[in-house]
Amino acid sequence: MVTGAASGIGLALSARFARAGAGVVMADVEGDVLRRRAAELTAQGARVTAVTADLTDPEAVGRLAETAFDVLGDVDVVCNNAGVLGPVGQPLWEVPLERMRQVFEVNHWAHVLVARAFVPRLLERGRPAHLIHTASMSAFVVGAGSAAYAASKHADLAVARSLRADLRDTRIRVSVLCPGRVDTPMVQGLTAPRGAGGDTSVSAEDVAAVVWEALGTDRFYLFSNSDAPLRLRDQFDDVWRHVPLPPLPPRRSCGTRRKRRPWRWSTEHRPGSGEGEVPAGTRQTRRRPHLPVRAR
Repeated sequence: MVTGAASGIGLALSARFARAGAGVVMADVEGDVLRRRAAELTAQGARVTAVTADLTDPEAVGRLAETAFDVLGDVDVVCNNAGVLGPVGQPLWEVPLERMRQVFEVNHWAHVLVARAFVPRLLERGRPAHLIHTASMSAFVVGAGSAAYAASKHADLAVARSLRADLRDTRIRVSVLCPGRVDTPMVQGLTAPRGAGGDTSVSAEDVAAVVWEALGTDRFYLFSNSDAPLRLRDQFDDVWRHVPLPPLPPRRSCGTRRKRRPWRWSTEHRPGSGEGEVPAGTRQTRRRPHLPVRAR
């Protein structure tokens, strides 16, 4: 089951699963576009079912879960992928609160609702399953003018991490997808805010391939762009720079005498003497425990 399936990453995921022979339930709020994309996949031999759903509505999400299990019988993968970009290029204090709430409704609360609708059913069936949450590199890297989107993706990362902890002893795996810039309709013509976009761009099919390779594994963080390591390093270097280090132990003054270690008796055996014996005539020397015993 894939949400946000009418375009972009969601459509690429649906097509990737369908090519592998899986039945796919595609969900999106854009019903007309969704049906056209589902028809195109069906013409290529895919087994897909299009479901128009407002994922910010708990009742609609409940019906989506019922439809998915009715159509598929069992659900092996849930891609919690729906998302919107929202206002970009405005500082936090200028973003209209209503628009910021709309971003959170889709990028955060819709993901919470999908998880709450599907996870109990998956647990009840007891089969292996994989839950994929689409967050973003913006869950780690925050640029200017991206307060609404970045904050919602931070929240979704926390939801995914909570689910991972809650489901640790079950047969349900959880991964969080953190793509950088992806060539999708959502970002076409967009100039990324300073520090937010990264230096690389990948296709939605590239992202779908990353997800496909991770299915059934214990990989939690899924990154699609080659500049992810550098961007993450910069962020965590900045965090580490602000972490207070523990104080160094006080240095010993020149006049302080070091406490002497205990001495031990060591024996130098003559050939033929028994181990542990101290035969007559054996010289005994005192040596520190950490030094080798040498003949004089």
